[in-house]
Amino acid sequence: MNSPGSQLPTFQISQAERLRARRLFNIFSVFNTFSYLLLSGNILSLYMLRLGASSTLIGIISSFAYISFFFMLLGRVLVRKVGVSRLFAYCWTARYLAAIPLLFSPFFILRGQGKIGFSLVLAGALGFQVMRGIGLVSNSPLMGDLSEGKDRGDYLSRIQIITHTVSIVTGLLMAFLLGAGQASLLRYALLILLGILCGLAGCLFLFKLPRNLGGGFPMEEGVFESIKRALKDPSFVRFIKVFALVMVVAGITRPFLVLYSADVYGVSDSTNMFLTVVGSLGALIMGVVAQLLLDRVGAKPMLIFFTFVFLLSMLPIAGSFPFHGWGEYVYLSVLFFFFHFGTLGQENASQTYFYGAVRPQDQMNLGILYYLVFGLGGTLGSALGGAILDGIHSLGWGDVTTYRLFFGGSIFFTFISLVWMSRIAPIGSVGVRNALTIMFSARDLRAILLLNKLDRTTSIEAERRVIREMSETPSSVSLEGLLQRLKSPSFIIRREALQALETHEPDDRVVEALLHELRTGEFTTAYLSARILGKYRIHRGIPLLRVGLQSEDYLLAAESMVALARLEDTQSKGKIEAFLRVAKNPFLIIHGAEAVKIFQDPASTSLLLELAERPELTDSVRNHVILGVAGLLGMEDWFYPLFTIFLDEPIKGVDFLLDPLWERFKERALPHNREQWSDAFYSIPREPRLFGTFARKLSVELNPLRSMPIPFEKESLYTFPPVAFLLGGIIVHTLTTEDQE
Repeated sequence: MNSPGSQLPTFQISQAERLRARRLFNIFSVFNTFSYLLLSGNILSLYMLRLGASSTLIGIISSFAYISFFFMLLGRVLVRKVGVSRLFAYCWTARYLAAIPLLFSPFFILRGQGKIGFSLVLAGALGFQVMRGIGLVSNSPLMGDLSEGKDRGDYLSRIQIITHTVSIVTGLLMAFLLGAGQASLLRYALLILLGILCGLAGCLFLFKLPRNLGGGFPMEEGVFESIKRALKDPSFVRFIKVFALVMVVAGITRPFLVLYSADVYGVSDSTNMFLTVVGSLGALIMGVVAQLLLDRVGAKPMLIFFTFVFLLSMLPIAGSFPFHGWGEYVYLSVLFFFFHFGTLGQENASQTYFYGAVRPQDQMNLGILYYLVFGLGGTLGSALGGAILDGIHSLGWGDVTTYRLFFGGSIFFTFISLVWMSRIAPIGSVGVRNALTIMFSARDLRAILLLNKLDRTTSIEAERRVIREMSETPSSVSLEGLLQRLKSPSFIIRREALQALETHEPDDRVVEALLHELRTGEFTTAYLSARILGKYRIHRGIPLLRVGLQSEDYLLAAESMVALARLEDTQSKGKIEAFLRVAKNPFLIIHGAEAVKIFQDPASTSLLLELAERPELTDSVRNHVILGVAGLLGMEDWFYPLFTIFLDEPIKGVDFLLDPLWERFKERALPHNREQWSDAFYSIPREPRLFGTFARKLSVELNPLRSMPIPFEKESLYTFPPVAFLLGGIIVHTLTTEDQE
């Protein structure tokens, strides 16, 4: 239905209005969740169980939550007259008023008027859900508008976190109020009253939402026309089939988990509420996981992951092994945790997938289809679940066997849904294998945390610190966020982003970004791009690097020299050497010497030695050129530590330099006596020209030195002690390795 990135914004509210609306809706979600849990779900099932209702009746009442979706068609008619935002507010207010009959049902039950009491429960539960269904037509455009942006999965998951955090608090409160053993009907009445009042309080915040929120969705096309068009898309049809099966299984299993713990393990109402709290904790952790990963790996991998967890959570039920003492509570707690983690994670990922799969202007009409499938699947599941349980019980099997068969069938259909999920379109997701790699990689998870932190930064300094942290934890997950920072108006941020990219193996997106920076970032960030292109041997950069070689931006010219050398661009070698002969800038000389060393052409040795003897060079530049010569001759690893010692303690450096020579000629005569060698070499720090006389003589007498591309006879080479030490190192290295070679 929709490809990633093709959703054009058709909304009529500003970003500031959207942020304010998010805050109001978050507050509403707190009150709404608290109220909803006091008026429906597990507490209603426990209440019906307390009244002695059958599994079939409990299943029917549970199905009202799904039947409500069919009333969205009525809401679709009303929304034209009332508007998206106001219809939601009016219907949610009417919803809590419709629950008032529930409040009076315990009093009729206590007076022995069970039929009236049950009728009030049915009427209140049905009215509560019907009004929800009418208003639910506004949910898709409202949530689509509220979650618009690159953080869609993050915001939808945040709503889940709020919901399940409140669920935990509400569950603890209900468990406390219900007490141990069987709670009185008056306690249930107190909870119902509290639920109605909190629900009405939450609705006040809905009336403060912008009137045009969710109102930017064209409604010229009818519901059935939109659905008919959508069902011509095979990828959308595959998703709807998967979603329908997921909801059927959820409808079958979710209402009866508390009955399983009560029937098989005989736990009390209050214990069941504590278990519900544990389930809410699982849902809360799910929200955190989804918030972390949904926007990064995509909805499809997360849907598969949550479904797999849901399947695993039901496997122990098929065994239903006896537990004693605390073992029973541990088992049931783990079961409730992962059951709710998985099943509510499926809903969260499915909703995110849906918003990514349809165009914004289709979210209202196709949202009705989405919730109709939600409702039909849940209704069939809940109604059939109760009937199936009663049917298995009627065959004379005990509770344990009954629930084994019941959840065993659910496991089978969950497995089928997993197979179907593998065939739905990815909608901007990474591959499932890559997603699993990310989920179980500490490095990638840290990168995602840093990306989320980066998105929340509000200052240049804070952004810079996070980017530096990202460079310390390189991950492919970070690339998109770093590439976005290359568009920052701040040079500091662009520079930090490029430096962070240097620690990442570049892909095609990064290469394109680097070439763009190299092309447009002269005097700013182009030099960093040149460095990265050379470091990772990206040959597509050679033409632009050749241009950069001629740039007046000396940083770019310097990095271009090194990059071209790393790319083995021999056509540029002559230009680099010619450039180096006339270079005055120390930075250019250092990088030019590095480039010459990388080319590894011994014929370039004389050029570097000419640079090293320049009197205007600073010691630091000369020392780098000296190391370049050592690298060009293949002796840098051996020479570098000796040279470091020499610069700090010259005599000690000479000691270490001569050690391999004495060792090599321990049993052989040196060409000249040892005293002459010592006098010559120990004169390097003080009188390098004395060493030069000895070195020139050796270069004439010894064949290995005559074959070296070194102009030993040149007197100016012995002006500076570090250069003389280099030549001494060349002599020692040549004589001590000739036989070994």
